[in-house]
Amino acid sequence: TGGFSGTATAAGASTLVTTKWLAGHLGDKNLVLIDVRTANNYGVGHLPGAVSMPYGKIEPMTKDDSCRLMPSPAALTATLRGMGVNASSHVVVYDQGNTASDATKGATACWILESMGMNNVSYLNGGFTKWTFEGRIIDNKKPAPKAGNFTAKLDPAKVATLKEVRAAARTQKVILVDARSADQHFGATKSFEVERFGHIRGSLDMPAPYLTNAGINRAPATLKSKKVLAAIAKGIGLTKNKNAKIIVYCNSGQFAGLDYLVLHHILGYRNVSVFDGSMMEYASHEKLPLVRFAWGHVK
Repeated sequence: TGGFSGTATAAGASTLVTTKWLAGHLGDKNLVLIDVRTANNYGVGHLPGAVSMPYGKIEPMTKDDSCRLMPSPAALTATLRGMGVNASSHVVVYDQGNTASDATKGATACWILESMGMNNVSYLNGGFTKWTFEGRIIDNKKPAPKAGNFTAKLDPAKVATLKEVRAAARTQKVILVDARSADQHFGATKSFEVERFGHIRGSLDMPAPYLTNAGINRAPATLKSKKVLAAIAKGIGLTKNKNAKIIVYCNSGQFAGLDYLVLHHILGYRNVSVFDGSMMEYASHEKLPLVRFAWGHVK
């Protein structure tokens, strides 16, 4: 697999890098540190040497609901080259790191980069909040890197389509994982962005916020331990078969990115993809069935 495959991505690094690791590698030749927070937050102060790529601000691949998050390869190529990203670069992404929603942005940015052919991507556990909690240095200087040579190319195995999701719901041969909150999965509430209530048939609910420590004793949004994450996967009824095909969805694709990181890179499920259109696309088709007032399960 490409991307941050859970073992070493660069010297001593892994999918999930710590603030301590990053502090010792800020000067590495191939390191590119990407800040996905707002441009305003970046301008006030950021990690030393970081470049700014605000979440969700790159031109999407399509203009319809089938592609909420994935940017066009040309737009992403231009953006990353302007940041000095090369094919050989080790990219470390960080977010605000204060809430679970913050964590989903950084994780989803990692999924996007991986899906577009970036071979060395890591996620900074706890993000900007953990970094500053520890009293580590920040600055407000904007780097001017030499243009990079990275070329984005979509890996379709990482991005599920509506056709694949419909087949999964019909045959139950592919596992669907819903990354939304339990109340939305059950159908008691829904996002204002989504037209109908409920979940796609057979989905297992693995809410992205459950995967972080955000807010526990005022903690930053670090991920829970691998042991706890494995227990969550077991608790929702997920198979132990690491070769099982899994499609993750949510409302817009953002929460699904965090589930993807956990399932694929931390728990080791090899065949995981994200349904980019998610419920915004699926629920807009009135004839596609949704299950309400029930919990999804695998038969």
